[in-house]
Amino acid sequence: MSDPNKPSRMIVSLQVGGFFFALANVVCVAILAWAWLSVKLEPKTLSVTGSARKQIDSDRVTWSATVTARDAQLTAAYGKLKEDMDRVAAFLKQAGIDEKDITVTQIATSKVFAKQAMTQPAVNGVAQPPHMVETDQVKTYVLSQSVTISSADMKRAPEASRTVTSLIKDNIEIESSTPMYLYTKLSELKIDMLAEATKDATARASQIVTNANGHLGRLVEARMGVMQINPRGSSATSGEGNNDTTSFEKEITAVVSARFELK
Repeated sequence: MSDPNKPSRMIVSLQVGGFFFALANVVCVAILAWAWLSVKLEPKTLSVTGSARKQIDSDRVTWSATVTARDAQLTAAYGKLKEDMDRVAAFLKQAGIDEKDITVTQIATSKVFAKQAMTQPAVNGVAQPPHMVETDQVKTYVLSQSVTISSADMKRAPEASRTVTSLIKDNIEIESSTPMYLYTKLSELKIDMLAEATKDATARASQIVTNANGHLGRLVEARMGVMQINPRGSSATSGEGNNDTTSFEKEITAVVSARFELK
């Protein structure tokens, strides 16, 4: 037997389905409209990279040398070391190095122990070479002391580092390190370099926009990258930033990533 209410229920179901279908269409249109407006209203920007280079001269040099004395007697080794250090101090004074720029470290002491040959048993009837065993008998005392120079005198200090090894001819055991050339005003220079790199980025962005018949807006963001300090004439780069200490004449490079609004 057929249900007399079936047609009315079907009409109601169709009406409800139509309502939800229409609602879904409205929601979809609203989402699309919101997405379009978001894209339309979002400010257009241009990202560029600017750089600045500057040649600088180091304003401080650091250098160190180590003097070593050896003797079977500790007191004799100490006496030799003191005598040699006095000779080094006199050499530096004669070279024009200011006493306030000189630092002397404490004495480091080590021992060289005598070795004794120990007979080894034969292997398959074949004699074995003796085995050398270290004993507790001190053969030599080794004393060393370092002298360090940190100076703004960019002529005398490097010259002293190159000529101090001439003391070897006087039976002084001295080892000279390579001088390190530093620039101590980097923090102040960074401000100027940032301004110059930003100016370069602005010029690049302006040229790009002008060629495209557009208009450059305000600066939205500027981020400074790591600075590269290289020997003059070198363009080496690294992710951590180079900091050359081997050369007196240097070149510093700063890079800025800038983002501008477009009108």
